[in-house]
Amino acid sequence: MMLASAVELKDFPGRWVESALLLLLVAVFAWKGFIPGWRSLNTDFPDYYLAARLYRQGYPVRHFYDWVWFQRQKDHAGLEQAHVSFIPHPPTEILPVLALSSLPPLVAKRLWLLVNLVLLALVILLLDQVTQLGLRRVAIVAFLAVDALRTNFLFGQDHLFAAVFLTLSLVLYLKGKGLASGAVLALSAALKIYPALFLFYFLRKKQWRAVAGLGLCLLGLGLLSLALFGFDNLRYYVVEVLPRSLAGEANDPYSVYWSSLTAWLRRLFMGEPELNPHPLVHCPLAYATLQPLCQSLLFVPGLWLISSSRREAAREKLESGTYVVLLLVLSTNPAPYHFCALIVGVTLAVDYLLNCSQPGRTCLLIVLYALVCFPVRRVWPGPLTAWQTFPPYLRLVGLTALWAFLLWTLAGERLQLRARVRWAEATAFGLLFLGLWTAGLWASLRHLDGLFANYGARLMVVPDSIIATQPAVAGLTSGRVLFSTLVRRGYTIASTEGGRLAHLDLEADAFSPTTLGANAAWAELASRTSRIVSVPDQEALLGIDRLPVEAEDAEQPVVSPDGKWLAFIRESRGRGSLWIKELRTAARGLPVESTESELTGNGYDVLDTAFYPDDRIVFAADLGASTGLFEFDLKTRQVVPGPTSSQPVRYPAVSPDGQWLAYSLEEAGNWHLWLKNLRAGESRRLTEGDCNSIAPAWFGDSKTLVYATDCGRALGLTALCRIRALP
Repeated sequence: MMLASAVELKDFPGRWVESALLLLLVAVFAWKGFIPGWRSLNTDFPDYYLAARLYRQGYPVRHFYDWVWFQRQKDHAGLEQAHVSFIPHPPTEILPVLALSSLPPLVAKRLWLLVNLVLLALVILLLDQVTQLGLRRVAIVAFLAVDALRTNFLFGQDHLFAAVFLTLSLVLYLKGKGLASGAVLALSAALKIYPALFLFYFLRKKQWRAVAGLGLCLLGLGLLSLALFGFDNLRYYVVEVLPRSLAGEANDPYSVYWSSLTAWLRRLFMGEPELNPHPLVHCPLAYATLQPLCQSLLFVPGLWLISSSRREAAREKLESGTYVVLLLVLSTNPAPYHFCALIVGVTLAVDYLLNCSQPGRTCLLIVLYALVCFPVRRVWPGPLTAWQTFPPYLRLVGLTALWAFLLWTLAGERLQLRARVRWAEATAFGLLFLGLWTAGLWASLRHLDGLFANYGARLMVVPDSIIATQPAVAGLTSGRVLFSTLVRRGYTIASTEGGRLAHLDLEADAFSPTTLGANAAWAELASRTSRIVSVPDQEALLGIDRLPVEAEDAEQPVVSPDGKWLAFIRESRGRGSLWIKELRTAARGLPVESTESELTGNGYDVLDTAFYPDDRIVFAADLGASTGLFEFDLKTRQVVPGPTSSQPVRYPAVSPDGQWLAYSLEEAGNWHLWLKNLRAGESRRLTEGDCNSIAPAWFGDSKTLVYATDCGRALGLTALCRIRALP
């Protein structure tokens, strides 16, 4: 009894220091993360909340990945948030927030934060069950993830959901319950893709029950997703969104916000006129070579040094924890909140080192972990030069150093490493390395082929421009182009002519400009509802109540070439119907009342429209099987199939002389511009590249197009380009 009391008295200063450190870390978390997150929506919770709300109301999920469409729904919902986007999340990320989507947004976020507090506590308690650190030390490791927890709670992210399932899976695995471990891991993979890569860990370990649990549960979740979201929505995500996300092109791929080797190499070797004007050298071949090489050099040695069968519990903790860190190093676009999963990996590694009586290595591990999770901020205004690119990637340096340290620990003593090198195994992993590198090199070269061809054809270059889309040419002789663009406040209408850029600040999100000559223009303004208004033809600041309204509850206006008709779309639960209104003016040029007429019901789900020079309208519609083109004749009031294709077609644009139809056609998950001779019926493709070219608009010569493209950028983050379609 006296000996135990003496030991407790001896340990008292250390326990006091640990308790004080824990209280400090919790206070920092509350001050910088939880309390600010509690007070305001911020981003990214509105993304999940809005998607869940729209899904509950029956809106098609595939529309959620359209930047402009999703922003419009945010305005209709009254969310006080400048920007929203559901890219790159899988449809399953809607489900955790679904129960909260009927509540007011700030109330929903506060409940969400409380749920996340419970999830964080569960992570700590689960890790306490399988380690000998004690609850206090596990909590210290958790709250040392300062920036990860701060951003997760501030932005209302859902990474603690994935972390809980990942932790529970590893706890079950360490307790020998492989089937249940794999099944629970599938739940984590349904929210964030990277846990699915534990399949290779289980294969390496020959844990067939865990492999079966993971595979069967993923299959079951896939079937459930099919029932919940439908084939078309899942196909859209898998074919069009997921590949760009895995390539690191779900958001601005040049942003220093992403702490990954992929983002850093892209920043060094891939220039982009607006987002990355100062690479070290524009050499896509260097990127295509180094990116898969680095990924293979990380993955193959890490997998090789893992034991080929189950080992003692301590070693299993080190290996599973190290593999978690490996998956984060391999991630193409990790933001600070992604590192919530580091809590799991580092806690297991710390437990191993302390059990091996290695306090020095433990301290080094903790220091590296703290550096990775420490807030890192960019300090230079404006675009970064090539050499200023290095300091913002200190988190990447720390993460790589952390991974290298764990790899060194995993390798053990030199004698043990030599004993692991068997010729058959070395040959197998050598071939795996070459195979992964070769496949990655081929995939990168294929993806980069033609990706930069339009740089010289950019209509304009605006530093740090994120989105420019929906172009419209003002008149037959003017070179002025109006378009929608994303700015700090939201979306607005801008125009460019002769290299001069002007913005119309309309005090609301503005989309889809359409013009008639040089002095008449209309656009959609979105608030609680969308309305089509006449907009001024010069830079101006106007309140939305001062603009003449042409149509209420109306979107995506298009004016006929003769100025007689205004076509627009009305949506009901995400499905569009086509409407038309005759434009008439009184003697003084003021608008007068005219009758609106519905041309098609929302059974067609109209997406885009354009006028022929005569009294016909061509529109893109989704009837369920695929997106195709249809024509409406204003004289006969009949709908007939338009120029057809076996593949999805959108964004029709008729040349002013009426001889040519430009449109976008989907091929292998990418939208390319095509040109059709309306007289001869012949078609040819105008654009190339593993990217999207959409929303064409004709100049007055009927030979030149302006269009929006995300080539060399990210999914949906388009810039405007000019192309000579005809000689």
